Amino acid sequence: MKIKWPPEFPGANWYDKAEERAVVQVVRNGAPFRYYGAKKPRFVLAYEAAARRFYGVKHALAVNSGTGALMTAMNALGIGPGDEVIVPSFFWVATVGAVVAHNAIPVLCEIDDSFTMDPADLARKITPRTRLIVPVHMTGGVCDMKSIMAIANQRGITVLEDCAQCNGGTFAGRKVGTFGRAGMFSLQINKNCTTGEGGLLVTDDEQLYWKLNAAHDVGVPWVGGGPKADMGVALWGSGRRMSELIGAAASVQMKKLPAILKHMRQSKNRIKAMLQGTPGLGFRRQNDPAGDTASFLTLILSDEPSAVAAAQRLRDGGIGASHLPAYGMHLYYNIPQLVNKVPLSAAGNPWSLPQNAQSVFSYAKGACPRSDALLARSIVLPIPSVLTRAQEQRAAKIIRGAVTPAGLG
Repeated sequence: MKIKWPPEFPGANWYDKAEERAVVQVVRNGAPFRYYGAKKPRFVLAYEAAARRFYGVKHALAVNSGTGALMTAMNALGIGPGDEVIVPSFFWVATVGAVVAHNAIPVLCEIDDSFTMDPADLARKITPRTRLIVPVHMTGGVCDMKSIMAIANQRGITVLEDCAQCNGGTFAGRKVGTFGRAGMFSLQINKNCTTGEGGLLVTDDEQLYWKLNAAHDVGVPWVGGGPKADMGVALWGSGRRMSELIGAAASVQMKKLPAILKHMRQSKNRIKAMLQGTPGLGFRRQNDPAGDTASFLTLILSDEPSAVAAAQRLRDGGIGASHLPAYGMHLYYNIPQLVNKVPLSAAGNPWSLPQNAQSVFSYAKGACPRSDALLARSIVLPIPSVLTRAQEQRAAKIIRGAVTPAGLG
């Protein structure tokens, strides 16, 4: 019998009248633009203020999407031709897409058994052209930011944290997104805190904040009532402002995020406890178990055929699991435009630019063999944010049976 498995969308599962009231108020006020309108807009400002408090940072900038956050950050950081940007082999296509869009070259780094950037391989991948490191806190788990920051600081390389899949996560008691020079978050439908689309950038660097502000808007900072061209910041903006409609939902969702995380963590911990001792089953190593947002559970089996079969049995049982090599454009070799080095234009950029002549890499399967081997025998499944105790118990039974078929019942 299949389990009745709730939708996997963590934040959306918690939508209620509060988000509805906030969005309706924007409509009634006739003020959907964040800076001005028929009545004074306030929701995006409220969301940014809540973000500053929640993450413990000096500056927060709301944008239109997680991809927009990555693009804005790389613009503000001056990433361009001749630069190499190190990313893990397990990510989302937008992370590497933002690098290419700025005519820089992505460099793949192995993941370790935490399924996040391997600090040892990161150190090996640094060259004189390395300009930026982008650790990705993937599928709810946090990177080893102590080791990553030690390497980056020793080499004088900027770190931009990709926290799209780990909103609210912590490492050593500190929120992810606050270790590097900047951190980015996504509010897309699959995320812990969601508005369907939306994004956020956080930083303690005031100079960088004003560059981010300019990059996400008209190219100069927006201060008070309008663009301010006399602040010494002028670059090309990209119109990635967050609207008041999105800000209305975001300001409500931010208040719910701690409760959403608490529910997922409790569910995941109970399911894992019920699975302890299951023959042939392992779990990802957690760099900080208390900081995991628990939006996903990663299972490690003995070999690839076992993982493929178990993933199918989980789906047959009603649990939306994925064998990781089939997890779409979260894996470098599943991204055809990356593997084939599809250029941005007929000029062949960024791959053919003379500034990038020394940065020649393969992105075909096999480029990160240790990652490939780990992913091949692993399964990822979502932990819905509204599971009941009965659903947790049934899920644990289905998982045990899927990985040890003789125990299915």
